[in-house]
This record gives sequence, C-alpha cells and structure tokens, in this order.
Amino acid sequence: MIKSSIHRAVRTHYAMPVIVALAVITMAITESTYQHSRSTLAQGITLTDARLQAARTLQTLTDAETAARAYIISTDPGDLENYREAINEMESVRQGVFQLLTDLDPQRTLALGDVSQHIDARAATLEQWVRMAEQGRPTQARTLASGDQGRLRYAELRQEFEFVLERAAAIQTMARVSLYDALLINRVALHGLVVLVVVALLLFMRQLRESDRREAQEHERLTAQVALRTTALRNLAGHHVNAREDERGRVARELHDEMGGLLTAMKLEIARLRRVPDVPVAALERLAGIELRLNEGIAVKRRIVEHLRPSSLDQLGLIPALEMLCQDAGNGLGIPVRSHLSPVELDKDAELTVYRLVQESLTNVRKYAQARQVLVELGQTGDWVRVLVRDDGLGFDTEAVPAGHHGLMGMRVRVESHAGRLDVTSTPGSGTSVQAELPARAPGGSVGSGPG
Repeated sequence: MIKSSIHRAVRTHYAMPVIVALAVITMAITESTYQHSRSTLAQGITLTDARLQAARTLQTLTDAETAARAYIISTDPGDLENYREAINEMESVRQGVFQLLTDLDPQRTLALGDVSQHIDARAATLEQWVRMAEQGRPTQARTLASGDQGRLRYAELRQEFEFVLERAAAIQTMARVSLYDALLINRVALHGLVVLVVVALLLFMRQLRESDRREAQEHERLTAQVALRTTALRNLAGHHVNAREDERGRVARELHDEMGGLLTAMKLEIARLRRVPDVPVAALERLAGIELRLNEGIAVKRRIVEHLRPSSLDQLGLIPALEMLCQDAGNGLGIPVRSHLSPVELDKDAELTVYRLVQESLTNVRKYAQARQVLVELGQTGDWVRVLVRDDGLGFDTEAVPAGHHGLMGMRVRVESHAGRLDVTSTPGSGTSVQAELPARAPGGSVGSGPG
C-alpha cells in the first residue's frame, strides 16, 4: 500500500518540483550554516589574536616600566632608549588590540575605557619618573618609583586586564559553542540532502528507464517509417531523373530528326536557288547571309541536342565524351581543365550519371567558382568507380546552400539511384571537391556489391 502510494505520488506533476524545492531548502540551510560557521570561526580567531595582543600590551608596558626603573637608577642612555621603544611598541599594540576588541564587542560589554585610563595613567607615571631623572632628580624619581601608590595602580591595571581577558574568553567560548551547533546543523542538513538526492535519483532513474523504453519503441517505429519514406522518395527521385533523361532524349531526337531535316531541306533549297539563272547579285548576297544564319542555327541546334543527350557518349564512349567535355569547358572558362581518365566498367545509365555529374560540376565552376584550374579524375578500384571534380576557386559553405539551388541535390539523387554515394567538400576560400563512387558493373553484367 505504501509503495503504491509512493509510486502514484511520484507520477504526479508535483513530484519533481517538491523534490527540487526540498533540495533548494536544504542547500539554503547548508549555505547559511556554512556562512555562520565561517563568521564564528573568524570571530574566534580574531578573539584569540586579541587576547594575545592584550597580553603583549601588558608585557610591553611591563618592559617599559623595567626600562624606566633601570634608567632612574643608572641614568644610562641605553635604558632610556629601551624605555622609549617599549612605550612606542605598547602604544602601537594597544591601538590594534582595542580596535579588535571593539569590533568583536559591539554591545560594549568589555570595559575598555577603564583599561585605557589605567594604561594612560601608568604610562604618565613612568614618563614622570623618566623626566625627573632627565632633569637631574633621580633620587626623587626613585622615591616615587618605590612608593606603594605605583604598585597599587599596577595591580589595578593587571586586574582590569584580567577582567578584559576573562570576558574575551567568555565570548570566545560562546563562539565555540555556536560553531559546534552550526556544524551539527550543517551535518544534519547535509545528510538529509544526500538522502533526498539518493531517493530522487532512484525515482528519476526509474522514470528515465521507462521513458527510454517508450522512446526506443517510438524511435524504432519512426525509423521504420523514415526508411520506408526514404526508399519511396529515392525511387521517386530516380524515376524523376530517368523520366527527365527520357524526355531529354525524346526532345533531342525530335530536334535532330524534325528540325534537322527542315534545316537541311532549307540548305538544299538555297543551293538550288544559287543555280537558277539570271538571279540578281543582290539576291545572291541575301542568300549568302541567309545561309550563314542557317548554318548558325544548325550549330545552335547541335549544341542543344548535345546538351540534351550527348551523342558523343553513345557513339564514342565515356572517356572520349568526358575529354571533349573537359576541352569545351576549358575553352569556355579560359583556364586549364586537366583530366586523368581511366577505363571503367559501368552500364549505360551509370555512364550517363557520371557524364552529367562532371557536366554539372563544370557548369558550377563556370558560374560561381572563379577558379584558376580544374581537375577531373575517373578511375576504378575493385568493385567501385570513383569520379572526382576539384577546383581551386572561391568555395562555399556546404551547410548554407541558398534555396532554389538544386544542382547538388540532383547530383546526389542521380548517384544514389545507382546505389552510389556523393561527397561534396568545400570551405570558403579553399575550393570545392565533388567526389562520387558508384558500383562497377560485374563481368556478368550485374552491378557490384555495396561498400563494406
């Protein structure tokens, strides 16, 4: 019953706030007792210093009296110097100890005024002895020094000092008791905090394990859905790429067959017109201009057809087609486009993907890179074909590609549709490297296995 009640309480929304509040309260108590203990300990240390300084004050006053008595007996300048040093040291020590006792006794329970008066009176008496000896009256000074009144005043001074020291000792005892009490409170609070933390940790770990279990189940479900969606999107993207290439091929064929036939027929008609007799010279000049424009149109048609579906790839093969592409790009850019191309084993669709990747990369170099040189590599290692396009241009941040730029995405979709992988490496000012790996065609005509 108790265990189930605890579990129900823990599952409420108020469990952790209550635990946190108790922890904060415990920490506040611990901090408060620590500050109190620190203050009390500092007060006790200061009291000890004050008692030592008080004893030193009395000692220096005694040293001054001893030196004064020696001087009035011997009138030795050395004894006078010892007296002056002792008086100066006594005054310095007295100021410090009285300041310490005043700071530690704000209620003024210590009779510091009486002690100060007795010290001043005793110092005045000693000064009177010394002055009389300096004035040549040492006998009178010795008479005063040997009188009972001096001894009574010194006894009263010692009694006042003892009272001050006893009172300071009482204050120090109270501080010690307060320190012990603070340490006990701190100990209890610390133990309570440890127990509270352990209990809270156990309850939290229990909740965390349950939450992790639910999160793992949800993660597995979402991972399965993401895998299904990713596969569907990859298939859709591959279908889109293939459909676009098919459409490009159809348009290229129509341009080549239909428009090519029309343009060829027009050239033949112009050739027949040239053979017509009595054609004016002006008309022949216009025919020459028309034929020139017609040849330019045929060249544009060929470039468009070649861009839509590279005939060099179908007629000559991948390596010659890439060489021609690199040569055309170098002429258009006005910079060296070096190529290192080795024979590879790829099917027709994969060869087209490699061609398009190099073509798109060189187009990006022309548009954005401002490069001084470009390198194109193609080679095969084992079951994998590697293609690389690298430039030394401006580079870019691959994580901050502006919206609407789908060239890299199109490359990736093409490569992944062949179970390959694409890596684009670039940093601003360090050029760009586009590298793709595609599975090679096996000798039997199938595609090689995936990467290890």
